[in-house]
Amino acid sequence: MAYDGLVMAAIAAELNAWCDARIEKIFQPEATTLSLLLHHRQLGKGRLILSANPRLPRVHLTTTKAENPLTPPMFCMLLRKHLEGAKLLKVEQLGLERVLTLNISGKDELGNLVTYRLIAEIMGRHSNIALVGPDNKVIDSIIRVPPAMSSIRIMLPGISYQYPGHQERTDTLSITNAQELQVALENSAGNLSKTLVRRLTGISPLLANELLARAQLPTNITAGELTTRDWDRLWQEIANLQTIVQTANFSPSHFDNDYAAINITHKQAAAWADSVNELVDQQVRQKLEGSALQQTKRRLHGIVKHLLQKEARKLGNQERELATMQEDLDLRLAGELILANMHLIQPKATKAELVNYYDPELANVTIGLDPSLDAVQNAQRYFKRYERARNGIPIVEKNIAATKRMLSYLQSLEDSLARAETAVLVQEIEAEMQQSGLLPTKQKTRKKEKEQPSTLLRFQSPSGREILVGRNNLQNERLLRSAAPDDWWLHAKDIPGSHVLIKGSNEPDAPTLEMAAQLAAYYSQARQGSKVPVDYTRRKHVKKPSGSPPGYVIYTEQKTVLVEPVGHEASKL
Repeated sequence: MAYDGLVMAAIAAELNAWCDARIEKIFQPEATTLSLLLHHRQLGKGRLILSANPRLPRVHLTTTKAENPLTPPMFCMLLRKHLEGAKLLKVEQLGLERVLTLNISGKDELGNLVTYRLIAEIMGRHSNIALVGPDNKVIDSIIRVPPAMSSIRIMLPGISYQYPGHQERTDTLSITNAQELQVALENSAGNLSKTLVRRLTGISPLLANELLARAQLPTNITAGELTTRDWDRLWQEIANLQTIVQTANFSPSHFDNDYAAINITHKQAAAWADSVNELVDQQVRQKLEGSALQQTKRRLHGIVKHLLQKEARKLGNQERELATMQEDLDLRLAGELILANMHLIQPKATKAELVNYYDPELANVTIGLDPSLDAVQNAQRYFKRYERARNGIPIVEKNIAATKRMLSYLQSLEDSLARAETAVLVQEIEAEMQQSGLLPTKQKTRKKEKEQPSTLLRFQSPSGREILVGRNNLQNERLLRSAAPDDWWLHAKDIPGSHVLIKGSNEPDAPTLEMAAQLAAYYSQARQGSKVPVDYTRRKHVKKPSGSPPGYVIYTEQKTVLVEPVGHEASKL
């Protein structure tokens, strides 16, 4: 996101409307993020975010109320001591650098009014927030930077504060003519777009490309290739930018998951916003929600993957155990032959060559013996192994079936997670895993509004029939419960996927059946396949075994069709 110096200039201009506001409360919801609750006589209440989060550093007003830790961090306590109840005097930006200073009137330890500076340095992984006293000494910072961490810029309590400097950059707002601009940009390798970002303060790649577009210059041109007329046009756009900052005449716009403080003419489908603070707040919220969604998906996928590996190992052990038991079923014969030929078996023998009376050809068989046991005891040993195998095989077969069901269920979770695109769908999968005992149930610490369940996907077939698609196991359960006995149910054959329902008891016409089957293939693990077998039958032939996991069913009376996976987005209702 383009939180550049121009965006910060717009933020500062809007924040200055909050001058004279009181700082009522200070919170630190995250390790590197502050939340200041402001109260203004005319504007009412507002919440100001200052964040040094290296992934998303920013300053802006927000409508989002974050959850705060029960015990506030030390930096938060320090700010409360000095700034709670204090008055916001002025908001200043360092040129077009992403450094914002809140000048705040508060009281010192003796009760005297003094001016503190809360300075937000928004500089990627070097971002920081510092509280500076009236003597220009750092009282503390949200991230302490000792000499061992940085020999260039130390940030510790007691040192004199110095604004971050960029000696290689020229202050964009201080340039007064085309010649000065040329001096700032000349003798730079690479295209002009990158040169603008590298040599001028406050210019992001997005803003650099916009300046070049307005000056009718290609982005890949170099500074050395510019004519005098080119320099004049580029300077005029820089001058226009300076005027926008000086008059606070910003035009916040957003597009393609990005935003800017001015109209971006070289991008299509730009939309406008009334306030850059509102725009940044909206974009940040979407990014944080998307990031949180992906983190939750990765966490749940990791758990499911681990369980899949665990169940696969269990299945392998069970199948090997079953194979051993099936071999042990032949040991009854060994015991019977030993008893029938006891007179031929020598004491302490390790094996015996005995005639197999059950073989029509009366062939000899070699039977291993335990020399520490007599013949009867050896026979009993074989009978016990036979009995253990005979009694154990049904149990192991039952366990194998249960493990296969669990594997199938975990594969369905994996498939649902891969296709989950919204927070609600991911939350439903997490809730399902908790209900299934795969995750511990979270303790509810406070009352929350009851969340509405996600909706089934609805489609309309060419003949007007309604087709429903579940997107996870909980939706599949709801779909199954809501279906009439003679509705038509579809599912990709033998692979994890969505339950699909054609509403109505009439036999579906060919286009409707094909569309529903294509949807069943598309919303399955075989989405990337070419020809996918899909089973279909009436709902009354679909049964859910008692105690089976969510979404697990067995069905009969099915027919199978081969289709290509198609999403049919145009037919969604």
